[in-house]
Amino acid sequence: MNKLETIEHLVKKIPCPVCLNSRFEVQLNCELPKAPCDFHAVCQHCHYKFVVTQDNKEMGDIWMGIEKHVAEKGCPECGDKKLQLEFLCDVQSEDCFLLVRCEDNQHFCRINREGIQYLFN
Repeated sequence: MNKLETIEHLVKKIPCPVCLNSRFEVQLNCELPKAPCDFHAVCQHCHYKFVVTQDNKEMGDIWMGIEKHVAEKGCPECGDKKLQLEFLCDVQSEDCFLLVRCEDNQHFCRINREGIQYLFN
C-alpha cells in the first residue's frame, strides 16, 4: 500500500473536525516548487479541508483545546465540571464522535457542531 492509499484508508476512521462526518476525499497538493507534496483531506459532507500530517503534536493540541472547551461548558444536564472525553467510532455506520462522560453523575453527552448535547433527554 503506498502513502496515498494508506492515508485514504486511515481518514475513513476519523471524524471531520467541523461536522463529525467520516467521508473524505484525499487530494495530493504539490503547489510549492522544490517542497514535498502535502495530502489534504476534504470532507464530502461540509467540504472542510485540512492537511494530513504525521505530527501527533497537532492532534494533541486539538484534543487539549476540546477538553478545555468541554470543561468550561460543563455537563449540560447537571453543570458538573468533572468530565471525561472519549473518542469513539460506531462499527456499523463507521461514524466517529467525541463522547463526554460526567464522572460523578454518569451523564453522557455527544459533541457535535452544535456543541455538547445531553444524550438521554
